[in-house]
Amino acid sequence: MTRSATRTYDDFTGGGLDPARWSVLEVPGADGRPVRYEDRNARTRTGDGRFELTVDPFSRFHDSDPRRNNAKQMYRSVRSFAVPESGLLTFEVEMAVRTYGQIPHDLLDAFGTVALFDLDSGVVLNASATNDSVYALVERLPLPGVSGPDGHYTHRVLTQVPTEPGQPHRYTLTYRAGTREARWYVDGLLVYWARLPVPVTAFTAGMALFSARDLTRYSRAEREHGQGATGSWGPWRVTTDDRASGPHERLRTERLNG
Repeated sequence: MTRSATRTYDDFTGGGLDPARWSVLEVPGADGRPVRYEDRNARTRTGDGRFELTVDPFSRFHDSDPRRNNAKQMYRSVRSFAVPESGLLTFEVEMAVRTYGQIPHDLLDAFGTVALFDLDSGVVLNASATNDSVYALVERLPLPGVSGPDGHYTHRVLTQVPTEPGQPHRYTLTYRAGTREARWYVDGLLVYWARLPVPVTAFTAGMALFSARDLTRYSRAEREHGQGATGSWGPWRVTTDDRASGPHERLRTERLNG
């Protein structure tokens, strides 16, 4: 029997961010102590159908550890979402990003993200935006016992989607278990796809503001120059579909190519 189910994970209509649904991301540091992806300048607002996060200016910088530098403020879903064994897992959310003092057309100086990640495999899928660019990211993190030195990679793809400061876009990220294929849609159009190097059985959702210029290439003054950002997300919807293939995938691909 074919089953497809869509649920709203969070519609952001409550008086604050629901701690039963979201928490600040925390990871082990190099010394074994937890590192929280949290900026002291963060301000939040919710209740009108979206969650809004502003960090202006960014204050969370470090000169050697990306865990203490890149994510200024990041939230993760409290639960993870299982991938149907031979079907499709889909996340949909609207995101709008406005940056302050961002270096124009620099993808990493200040940006907001829709994130899916799986720490068991090290796989990360992001849809990201700045004042002037929308791009996709696929990454496999270098995690001890998960991915060796040859298994780590980061790939960013700039899309042709036009955008402006604060302009909302509808982001849809899908993953199909049978083919290990991930797809990125923006405003209903397919903009990128990738076949993952390892299977993923579940994803955790995230929303964040980042500044992630290369620590080895840029000095602190080049990375910390007073930039900041506002991001808004919502509502989050998750669909599980156990079909081996779906006509909507073919249709959207034809729209992109045609």
